[in-house]
Amino acid sequence: MIRRYAIVSVFALLGIAALVWATLPAQVQAQLLPWPTPPPGPVGPLPEVIPSNEITPVPSPTALGGMAVQVDPLFAGPVPRDSRRPSIPVQSGEADPLDRVTLEFDAGSIARTVQLTYEPVPAVLAPAAAQGQRVLRAFRVSLYDSKGSQITPSFTFPVRLVVIPHTDEMAASGDDRARLLLAQYDDTAQRWQPLVTTYRGATGDLMARILQPGFFALIADPAPVR
Repeated sequence: MIRRYAIVSVFALLGIAALVWATLPAQVQAQLLPWPTPPPGPVGPLPEVIPSNEITPVPSPTALGGMAVQVDPLFAGPVPRDSRRPSIPVQSGEADPLDRVTLEFDAGSIARTVQLTYEPVPAVLAPAAAQGQRVLRAFRVSLYDSKGSQITPSFTFPVRLVVIPHTDEMAASGDDRARLLLAQYDDTAQRWQPLVTTYRGATGDLMARILQPGFFALIADPAPVR
C-alpha cells in the first residue's frame, strides 16, 4: 500500500512539473534548456582587429560628403539561438541625412580590419544608364588594407546598401518606388548591372545586398510615356 502511494505521489509531482513547464513562456523555456554537450564553439574563424596605430590611413575623397573610415570586423560569438547577426552601420558624410548612404556590415562579413572610402560622383559624370533609364545618384565605395593598398574582397556575408530616395528622385520614377533601383557598374561589360532592390515601407528606404565594393548608382526606370 505504501509503495502504491509512493508511485502515485511521484506521478502527481511529475504532472505538476509538466503543468508548470507548459505555462512558462517559450523564451524562458529556451533559457532553461541546457546547451548541447560539448558546448557550441565559435562560428567561423576569429576576426582580426588591427589597432589604429598600426594602420596607414588613406586620404578621404575631396568630394563633398566623401569620407574615409576604419571598419573593424565583428565576431558573431557562439552559435546563437536565432539567426540574427550583430551588425555595424557605416554612414556617408553628407550634411543632409537624405543624401547619406548606409552600409550595414553583419558579423563575419569581413575577416579583418579594412579602410573604407566613400566618394559621391555627380550623376552627370557617371556612365549613362540603359536607354530609357536615368542615373539619379552615383557613388564609389572602395576598400583598402591596413597598409593603404586598395583591395577588392568578396564579402563572406552580403553587405546591405541602403539609400533614402529624395522627393525629386521619386518624381523621376513617376512616384513609383518599384521603378527605382540600385545598380553596380560592371567595368568589363561597361554597363550598370541592376541589383535586387527592396523598398522598405517602415523606414522609407531602398535596400540592396552587395558582395563587393565598387561603383554604385540609384537609377530611375520610369514607365514609357503613352
